[in-house]
Amino acid sequence: MYFVIFLLIGLVLCYLFPFGPMVAGGIIFALVVDHYRQTMRMREDIRDIKNHMGLMNKSEAQEYEMDKEYTQVDRLDSEQMDMINRRIEAELEKESNKNKP
Repeated sequence: MYFVIFLLIGLVLCYLFPFGPMVAGGIIFALVVDHYRQTMRMREDIRDIKNHMGLMNKSEAQEYEMDKEYTQVDRLDSEQMDMINRRIEAELEKESNKNKP
């Protein structure tokens, strides 16, 4: 519905202003981006509900957990990231010491 209304407004702008086609293109682009963001939010909400209700199979559940861990890593502060990096470095050193003859 909104798309049709904004398309009509864009067409009117095309006839009234010399920069009307650019304005109409910008409006259409903004609508497409907004629709995409809303769809992604709904997809995440559906995944959260499916996980909460236990309706996911094993591969979906693993992918869901990996995505959640990935988004949580983006929200960590620098101290937590330093601690995680030190743990990873320690594990890598242990593995490299095991592999050395």
